[in-house]
Amino acid sequence: MTVKIAVVGAGFMGRLHARTVAESTEAELTAVVDRDPEAGRATAEELGTRHLAEVEDALQEDVDAFVVAVPDRAHVGPATTVLRAGRPVLLEKPMADTLEGARAIDRAAAEGGTGVMVGQLLRFDPRYAGAAAAVAAGDIGDPLHVTAGRIAARDIGLRMNGTSSVLFYLGVHDVDAMQWVTGKRITRVYSRAVSKLMPSHGVRSEDAILTVADLEDGTIGELFNGWTRRSDDPVGIDGRLEVMGTEGTVAVDVRDHGLRVYGDAGLATPDALHWPEVNARIRGDLAAEVRAFVASVRDGATFPVPTTAAMRNVAVNDAILRSVESGKPEDVELVDEAESAR
Repeated sequence: MTVKIAVVGAGFMGRLHARTVAESTEAELTAVVDRDPEAGRATAEELGTRHLAEVEDALQEDVDAFVVAVPDRAHVGPATTVLRAGRPVLLEKPMADTLEGARAIDRAAAEGGTGVMVGQLLRFDPRYAGAAAAVAAGDIGDPLHVTAGRIAARDIGLRMNGTSSVLFYLGVHDVDAMQWVTGKRITRVYSRAVSKLMPSHGVRSEDAILTVADLEDGTIGELFNGWTRRSDDPVGIDGRLEVMGTEGTVAVDVRDHGLRVYGDAGLATPDALHWPEVNARIRGDLAAEVRAFVASVRDGATFPVPTTAAMRNVAVNDAILRSVESGKPEDVELVDEAESAR
């Protein structure tokens, strides 16, 4: 069975998803949906499919599933519309920009009798998956403290232009990694933010947010996220995870993917794992994520990213933003397993 998929959103991530679906041998890209006719038509024409202006238009077509890859603050509308219509959704992370929004999406999935898979990309990264497996196997004993974060190039913050928080565009990766790899929920956070660089460019956004986190078993954590690296920095995304345990350590360092190019433009360390192009096709973590979604839809199987986990990530980010505002530690609202069975 070939799964027919429509991609909602023709921005940076939408185009990547659309191309990945179009190149899949198990899926067919049936439409690109975007209210911006110029962006939507350009992507659709490039990939040999149709452009549709509205999600409702695509729901009238022969479409098995949807990828929703619009900015996070616009997730709720298209995701709930598609889910209530009974079509499964691969939803670009984060699930929503508020816990209220995430819960609305979860309710829509229940009403439509279908499921939503949130695209927590690092769950398809062999390095992070290896770290989670090592901790689960007890290789480092009981976790004591954990550090997770990423510092991206300022170009990303400028491109986002205030449409997302550094916490949701970047930080949700590391919140998910901390909870997934340790197997423990974050229960309390104390966070501080700095906003100098982005406002100097007319962008209403934080530059970076740092957080001290309490986990449910007494483990403590540090989260760091920012888009402050210079544009000419050879490290595009400084991503790291380290878990110190009673018997050992597990660490992931993605500042260098093992590929270095040095020329007239200086030193570059291109992406070699997230969505690299190999033999004219997108491969890596994104392709693995799309394959997993397609396989689950085709086989009627459970999605590999639990909805409860995605909702817990948003709950942590909500608490972090409250802590930045209040200047005090804030408790993370509980999302239990019974809240979402999907």
